[in-house]
Amino acid sequence: MSEIASCTLIQQDEHTRQTEKYLTMFKKYPDVVSVEILQEMLGICRKNAYLLVKENKIRSARVGRSYKIPKLCVVEYLVNQT
Repeated sequence: MSEIASCTLIQQDEHTRQTEKYLTMFKKYPDVVSVEILQEMLGICRKNAYLLVKENKIRSARVGRSYKIPKLCVVEYLVNQT
């Protein structure tokens, strides 16, 4: 196996481990969360939570006047930050 291929496998394994860690960390939260719950999950203020959603850094869906954020999108955001 080439060095490049082995590095790619190591990165994929690390990515999978990080994703699993965040999923277990957020186990008490529902699969779809609101901006208020997103604030709690990330420990950020309301303004920053809305910025992450509005700038599409965390994918979400607008339902009426509120945002619905899949928990997996929060995990994806966190994994991509590291």
